[in-house]
Amino acid sequence: MFEYKGNSLTGFKEIASVSKKGYSIKDVYFESPFKGEVPAYLIVPDTACPHPAVIYLHPGHGSRDSFLKEAKLLASKGFMSLLINAPFNRKERTQEIPEKQKLVRTIEVLADIEKYIQTIMDLRRGIDLLCELECVDENKIAYVGQSFGGTWGGVLAGIEHRIKTYNLIAGYPNASEWHLTSDHPMAELIRCFLTPERFEYFIANLKKLDAIHYVKNAAPASIYFQCAKNDEYINHDQSSSYFLAASSPKKISWYDTDHLFTNCEEAFQDRLEWLCEHIGTEIATISKGSARKQNNFTF
Repeated sequence: MFEYKGNSLTGFKEIASVSKKGYSIKDVYFESPFKGEVPAYLIVPDTACPHPAVIYLHPGHGSRDSFLKEAKLLASKGFMSLLINAPFNRKERTQEIPEKQKLVRTIEVLADIEKYIQTIMDLRRGIDLLCELECVDENKIAYVGQSFGGTWGGVLAGIEHRIKTYNLIAGYPNASEWHLTSDHPMAELIRCFLTPERFEYFIANLKKLDAIHYVKNAAPASIYFQCAKNDEYINHDQSSSYFLAASSPKKISWYDTDHLFTNCEEAFQDRLEWLCEHIGTEIATISKGSARKQNNFTF
């Protein structure tokens, strides 16, 4: 299902680049292993190379913009970031369609098993990209995902061992259970929209992709779980079962916040400390005469 042979990256395009104080934001696209293009941002520090790097996957309602503020702050610490859009959150370059059809299309996409598999494969392709960039230290790559990203990051952890550490925020150990029992409006819409036969088929295949089956195989990568005490969608037992199922080394922290970690600065500070500990580098000690100093994008 997740068979993958990383090839030399093709189809990489830099659409635009904006220089800020201390870093650059690059609007890029790269080819998906399935089809189409993956929209992404590359945040590149101005400090000397090679950089540790973080690949981000947003919550279900979000986009590549969701962690943009955090990625900018990480750039000040010398971290490079790649922020992608999940397959279900990509604007099709087609003629505009009526709102009613958009809702139907959204439900169809969220009930498409192939889109979830593509999410994992697009992340792996993103890691190919990071590993081929001369300005990235391929031995210091981390993953950060929240909600949807925290759920599918657990699957990625079981099959992708180029990542040194995973940070899973408000992730769900069993996506199939979420679709069966959640009172989230989108979960309820999918249950109502699909025929019983199609919903049963969807759940049967989704169970095979539940993160709890994969996260146990993350070692030697470390995993940091960040969980909300007041999560509206994931209860304490579900978060705990996700942590218990994971391989070691691992850590879990609880925060007095909601599912979206609203105004939870503490979580970001803990995450930054974790990233510095596991993939951080003493930027000041890197020789400015290094052969890999330049922030170029040669593959």
